[in-house]
Amino acid sequence: MTNRILVRAVALTLGIAMLFSVGCAGRSLSARFYVLSPMAFSVAETQNISGFSQKFVIGISPVTLPKYLRKSQIVTRTGSNELHLAEYDRWAGKIEEDIGRVITENLGYILGTDKVISYASMEAIDLDYTIKIDISRFDGRLGGDLELFARWAIFDNQDKALNGIKATYITEPTEGNGYADMVAAQSRALYDLSRELADVIKKLTGS
Repeated sequence: MTNRILVRAVALTLGIAMLFSVGCAGRSLSARFYVLSPMAFSVAETQNISGFSQKFVIGISPVTLPKYLRKSQIVTRTGSNELHLAEYDRWAGKIEEDIGRVITENLGYILGTDKVISYASMEAIDLDYTIKIDISRFDGRLGGDLELFARWAIFDNQDKALNGIKATYITEPTEGNGYADMVAAQSRALYDLSRELADVIKKLTGS
């Protein structure tokens, strides 16, 4: 009887110890969440680019991404054909929606207009131009370069492509070894893409 009680006591003690260690590990490995950000603009820069006509309304269609990027985890490269999904570094929302939001805000700043809208607001609004973007690469190595490859086209209100399908390839140094550095590089790359889109829009509208 005494031995049986002793075994039970030891088992109970080990069980409590395991629960305590799991609890501590859970607290020390809590997830971190990230969002992409539009680039900040100085007052002087905004004044220099505010000549775009306010009569044009531009819509950003849902951005498409390959399945491997549509994850809650942040995806990085560990080799030419090898990916790593970060278990504790995650997107706060859907990355494709975050990309569309950032491009929408960037374009509004660059063109100096509040008439650039994302797909969520487009149904009841007559658009003069619609931008459709397909991104096939939006990842890189921690401590290395971020790579963005996108194909895109601009359509008029009759759904006619005005400039054909264009391809844009952007590399951006991460400037650090952390996931926050990677997300910052992704934000900068989206700004470069937004500038290219804005240049074409200005040519199409004569701005």
